[in-house]
Amino acid sequence: MKKTPPEIRILPDDVANRIAAGEVVERPAAAAKELIENSIDAGATRIEVEFKRGGKSFVKVSDDGCGMTRQQALTSLEPHATSKIRAPEDLFAISSYGFRGEAIPSIASVSKFRLRTRPESMAFGTEIDVYAGTVNSVRDCGMAAGTEISVENLFCSVPARRKFLKSDNVEASHIIRLCKLYALALPDISFTLVENSRVVFRSESGMDIVGRVGRIFGSDIAEKLFELPEISSRGISVGGAILKAGESFPTGRNICVFINGRPVDCRAAASAVKEAYSPYIPKGRFAAAFLFITLPPETVDVNVHPAKREVRLKNEFEVRDFLFDALSAALAKNASGGIADFQKNSISSREKFSFEKPAAESPAPVPAPAFTPRDTPAGGVKIREPLAVLEASEIKPRGAALRPSSSADVRPPLPAEPKIKAAPKLPDDWRYVGCFKRRFAMFETPKGILMMSISAALKRVRYEEILASLGGSREPSQTLLVPISLKFDRGDGEYFSANRAAFEGCGFSIEDFGKNFYRITAIPAWLEYSNAENFVRDFVEVAREESRTLKKAAMPRADFARALVGRIGAASFDCSAQSALALLARLLSCANHVSSPDGRATVREISEAELARMFG
Repeated sequence: MKKTPPEIRILPDDVANRIAAGEVVERPAAAAKELIENSIDAGATRIEVEFKRGGKSFVKVSDDGCGMTRQQALTSLEPHATSKIRAPEDLFAISSYGFRGEAIPSIASVSKFRLRTRPESMAFGTEIDVYAGTVNSVRDCGMAAGTEISVENLFCSVPARRKFLKSDNVEASHIIRLCKLYALALPDISFTLVENSRVVFRSESGMDIVGRVGRIFGSDIAEKLFELPEISSRGISVGGAILKAGESFPTGRNICVFINGRPVDCRAAASAVKEAYSPYIPKGRFAAAFLFITLPPETVDVNVHPAKREVRLKNEFEVRDFLFDALSAALAKNASGGIADFQKNSISSREKFSFEKPAAESPAPVPAPAFTPRDTPAGGVKIREPLAVLEASEIKPRGAALRPSSSADVRPPLPAEPKIKAAPKLPDDWRYVGCFKRRFAMFETPKGILMMSISAALKRVRYEEILASLGGSREPSQTLLVPISLKFDRGDGEYFSANRAAFEGCGFSIEDFGKNFYRITAIPAWLEYSNAENFVRDFVEVAREESRTLKKAAMPRADFARALVGRIGAASFDCSAQSALALLARLLSCANHVSSPDGRATVREISEAELARMFG
């Protein structure tokens, strides 16, 4: 059978508009987004969004922008009619929110559409009624200067599309989040959101970024943030509010990126946030960041997604590295300054942590362990401080299973320049209160109550000790009377062998005993004999998982140390005042004392004011 070429025709405007509506207006929130962006481009200082039934039955956006004449209003209903661009090169330096000229005709083609507008120079406005793309009436109307667009019965001309919409609550949540993002991005514009005649929120100007987040997204998020001051380099700048070290959220919903004032999805920013927070947040948890990034318009392509949700960056890797450096520096400063800020108003500068012995005339401290170095014992070996207290209380030797070969084996001298700072002296007015369920230690301070997670604090202290040992100083170890025999299959043996030097650097003594067969004759002083075998085997499993990402069997120092402390818990910790105060002092000497290596908080403060609020 002979085939005949099909006839090729140009689609009617109404069909083309409905096709475009399927890309641009996928749900009520998308229609609201396009109308809000038009209001912003019109120079509005006040925007009100009202909707009903999740926007399916009614959405209205009104503003006090420049308005339009009758002819301009009629032209705006035509396909590809826009005031934003004129020439092809304008697409490569877009500074407006809208630019394609598709939104208004697309929305009008699938709804009952009403446009009311008046420029300030005219006495009367124009009202245009459109149903499913057909203009039904054009008439004068009285209204304030600006524009008001209402959309009813969305997708009335394509009812099949309505079946793909979610419930009213889900669709409403999209509109609410959309309006919150624009209200946060544009502090100079007053936004009002009304749902079913009830005001959901009103944005306010004149607030700092953390205050705006609290006003718009809620205080439960804002209280975990701190301000990121604006940082600029090579034409790129970023500022905003980011999550404090030691905090986390169950989802990544609170990572919001704004490029040149436009809320977007940006892979470079998301990657930078994820990597910068990796030392502070456990797996399965997420950060929060409200980042305002400014880039030259010619380096940002916003014309890569029908709904303009995603952007393409000309220098994506440069932007990502810049954001990573800015976030990492801010987090490091926040992590190191957390406790210092807490102490600032509770103790005077001369009472802050000191590395010197108190003067002889100083008053006797409240009952607490002494943190000054001990005298050299008869054997001539200095005992480390203050972990001598910790190690004596934490480690419970199992009878004949552990046998130190000599005092030097258990307590070797410290290297000349240890990587972990000497433990500071706690203020005299800090008092140990007690231990809750052997998991949390409580301390009374002049400001309130300080809670410390024992397991998280132990992990942080041990993590930094291991990093120091991997840097050249060998950890103290305990010789085993009964060596531990380990046999691995071929795969696990490869990962154990690749990380063997790191194991030996942090206190393990390992002997070859055959192919993929080893004997451990000594373990770190802080590790219990009964946990040692599972400890090593668990590490090997973690190493195999990590190698899928790292593409190598030997783990970097930080990853090795993080994996090694993963099984440390508080079960064997002696919850006495001496041990708890020693652990707190040692924790506060760490570079990052507000979180454990897996990102869990180590200390939390409950101020006296918060306690008073709890009890009304």
